[in-house]
Amino acid sequence: MVTTAKKTTATKKTTTAAAKATAASKVAVETATIAPAAEEKIIDPNMIKKKDIYDHVSVSTGLRKRDVREAVDSLLEYFHKSLSSGKTLQVPPLGKIKPVERGSGENAKVHYKLTLKKTDDSEKKDA
Repeated sequence: MVTTAKKTTATKKTTTAAAKATAASKVAVETATIAPAAEEKIIDPNMIKKKDIYDHVSVSTGLRKRDVREAVDSLLEYFHKSLSSGKTLQVPPLGKIKPVERGSGENAKVHYKLTLKKTDDSEKKDA
């Protein structure tokens, strides 16, 4: 007499769950290989963001980030307003930023020229 093993309900559920997981992982792998190419963001390692400025100023001065954020935002807003009105900024540790108008009439564009302040080492090399 030959007996066949009957599949229990638990065995069927486990087998079905394993099959669904395998199918889902295949779809996930296929999606993962396609999706990054379409949505990949390029992060420039040389880019400094406002958050980096907040962190640096907070660490170097010992001030709270909330206070630093207000001060930095106010400073950047003032720089923007001044440059928009055509003024030249002269910030000694950084250098000079001045608006330069290119073109005429409707094609006129304003570019901003930054002249970095020379450091002591570069001044010695030039001499």
